[in-house]
Amino acid sequence: MKLVVISSPNKSKSEIRHIEDFFENGLDVFHIKKKDFTRSKMKEFIEMIPRKYHDKLVLHSHYDLARKYNLRGIHISRHKKRRKFTSNLHYYISKIFAPRLKVSKSFHSIHSMVHDKRNYDYVFLSPVFDHHDINVFSAAFGEKQLRSVLYKSKHQVIALGGVKTERIVLARRAGFGGIALHSAVWKEKLNRLNRFKEIRTEVQRVVKEVN
Repeated sequence: MKLVVISSPNKSKSEIRHIEDFFENGLDVFHIKKKDFTRSKMKEFIEMIPRKYHDKLVLHSHYDLARKYNLRGIHISRHKKRRKFTSNLHYYISKIFAPRLKVSKSFHSIHSMVHDKRNYDYVFLSPVFDHHDINVFSAAFGEKQLRSVLYKSKHQVIALGGVKTERIVLARRAGFGGIALHSAVWKEKLNRLNRFKEIRTEVQRVVKEVN
């Protein structure tokens, strides 16, 4: 299973230390989602991350910097201010002028994911889990429906939203190809690295156990 972490919502430079720790302990991909960052601020943030990890970084904005810094790729999000045309434009520009870049996208319904005919390297589906019941998917995603769709999907689908250690086995059994972490690590105040390691260990266990 692919293990992804999405950046914290704050602007603290202390986040860089955590990013390095995560990579050194098995993180596959780090998504930089900083909606209020200017281009210069994004450049500064990227440059603080050691170059040896740049091929594991994905940008949610200022996509041209992905080519400039030889990053892993770009993530296309559908924001209220971003029309479908703009989303399509980013996709086709990247495929034509930067074919090396990986392209991912977020979806919030199975219907929209299934009916998007473009080829992505992987996609996020969210919010996957119920906020209260550990053993239940959110109302929008039934386990039976997920199984029927995910095992046939042309995309590698990553579970996002409500992901916790106890839910990783459910995600695997439903057919998700990975998990994306956000609040699961950033809300941890004392030791974020230990929290990440706990989740990574469970991912490794589940992969061995659930086929």
